[in-house]
Amino acid sequence: MVMLINPFTVFKGREDEFLRLWDQTGTIFRNSPGYINAKLCKALDEQPLKAAPYTHINVAEWESAALYRAALSDPEIRRLAPAYAEVCTFSPALYQIIRNQPAE
Repeated sequence: MVMLINPFTVFKGREDEFLRLWDQTGTIFRNSPGYINAKLCKALDEQPLKAAPYTHINVAEWESAALYRAALSDPEIRRLAPAYAEVCTFSPALYQIIRNQPAE
């Protein structure tokens, strides 16, 4: 399994558009082989030390890096991709879990 972690900085006043894009993308990915799940997190305005570096973070689980890469080749994903640049910056990367600390 791999984790896709994609931090976003949504441009001021563009969150509704961003959320529509994320939902559309999610609909496509949910029907892709290897997709497990995804969560979209939004930074709180009040942070304990300093402002959050990103407004939103997507964390998604995929069965493998190869299946995630294959999903990116879907024509609908390619059609939606340029629209993200209109509403946010983003920086997706794949990670593997090397430690896990469940609640006791």
